Amino acid sequence: MGSAGVSDEYSPPRLSRLLHALPHVNVTLHRVNDTFAPNSPIYLESLGILGSIPGAWLILTLTVLLIYLLTRCCDRKQRPPRSITALKITLMILSVVCCGAIGVGLFGNDDLHNAVLQSIQAGNQLAGLINTVKNQSSILEEAMGSRARAPLARLADALDAPVANQTALGTLLRALSALRNNASAAASAADNLRRPLAALNLDAVMKRAWVWEAARWAGGMAGWCCGGAVCVALLAAAARRSRVCAGCAGGVLVCGHALLTAGAVAAADACQEPARAVAHYAPHHLPVDMVYYYLSCKVSRENVLTAELRNAQRAVVAVRQALAVLSRGAPQMFTDPVLQPALGALGAGTGEAERALVSLSGALECRTARAYFVAAARAACDGGLQALSLQLLAAIAAGFLFTAIVLVDSHAWIYINTKRSGGGEEQAPFLSSGSSAGSRSLPRPAPFPNGKPPSYSAAVQLMDLADRERPSAEVACARRSRMSGSATLGRASGGLGGLGGLGALGGAGGSHTLGRAPHNGKYATLSKQCKTLESSDFY
Repeated sequence: MGSAGVSDEYSPPRLSRLLHALPHVNVTLHRVNDTFAPNSPIYLESLGILGSIPGAWLILTLTVLLIYLLTRCCDRKQRPPRSITALKITLMILSVVCCGAIGVGLFGNDDLHNAVLQSIQAGNQLAGLINTVKNQSSILEEAMGSRARAPLARLADALDAPVANQTALGTLLRALSALRNNASAAASAADNLRRPLAALNLDAVMKRAWVWEAARWAGGMAGWCCGGAVCVALLAAAARRSRVCAGCAGGVLVCGHALLTAGAVAAADACQEPARAVAHYAPHHLPVDMVYYYLSCKVSRENVLTAELRNAQRAVVAVRQALAVLSRGAPQMFTDPVLQPALGALGAGTGEAERALVSLSGALECRTARAYFVAAARAACDGGLQALSLQLLAAIAAGFLFTAIVLVDSHAWIYINTKRSGGGEEQAPFLSSGSSAGSRSLPRPAPFPNGKPPSYSAAVQLMDLADRERPSAEVACARRSRMSGSATLGRASGGLGGLGGLGALGGAGGSHTLGRAPHNGKYATLSKQCKTLESSDFY
């Protein structure tokens, strides 16, 4: 009997057939057998070749990027700030689309997790079926074995008493012998039912599968989230660190792409005939024919468990018949007080053995195990394979997008016109219209043709520039001299900070003079229209 509402019919899904149709080739590019065989080196070699395609793609893209950087790394031509705006916008769009692809990968990872949990749940039901066989076999063995020995001994002692009717006594003794022999046969059959399954602990297998799946789900989520973080970083700033992170994330995606490709093809191969794959390659010590019989429910020859179940059923029926003969004739011929309790104990044990056989008949029916296995296979081969393929497509899209992001980011960064601070960090913000205020510097004035500033305002500007380049002690002295109320501008022997031709401000009285070098002893007086230079206005 099968589970209610669950069909035991299974056919490979279309996606499984599509992935199974991919060519399985060896290193010499010759087709090999595509039947699922994880113990075959040739089959594993074909999966490795399919998984190496992303590695070849990584080598190709890195080679292209290296050639591009070698051709562009020496190009230091200054560009207008808005000349790479299109590249920055393209980078932003690619980053957003890449984040969308990574979101699809996250969805596929979670969907795969749910499919695997459904398979584990069906596996737990199958484990419960195996535990039922073990428990009921133990009950049958105990009822017909250890618990029946004492009542049989008391019954034999009671029938040993002398009686006049030897014919009736012979019938009772033959019934007692049949009861003893058939009880032993039933106990032996029960032991044969339980022994092959004793080493199979499917509960522990399902627990380990759950732990591995939890670790796989967490690792998948962490990997996809790292890729999303890199996309966000690239969206926030076009910097060298982001580009390096993009390259690292691209490499991680390529490795994940290789694993997903090999895993998806192997799963598709196994899903063509999952019963045979589990029967041949599952880690158990059961006979292959027996496992295949219960998972496929295709009768090729009599199953060993079914044969033992029939032996136990025949033996228990014979025990019941012999017990009926003894229960009718023994009380009439013997008055031993232990006779009735012994017959009652044997009757109770026989009833318990019959109930155990009913449970064993349902648990050992192949359609029940088949229904649970089909539910697990559908969850893994339909929903699980779809989720795995969805992650594979997301990894392919993310790989292409990361490649484009690295190329566009490298091209954009080369032509970003930025100024670096003392630590060497880039200061230009992403998508900025020009250089920021913090990265601007006052340009040096060109040398004057006659060695004199063209106006007083130009002289003040050059003085301010000189203050910025002088040490702090000289700036303080210049400020104190300006605070005195007068200033002179002339050509001193030392110059202003090595500007070659600009004197420091100094003064006496309240006049402002613009003079030449001290060798002629004359100083030109500034025009009266020049305003007094006050320290508060100057700073």
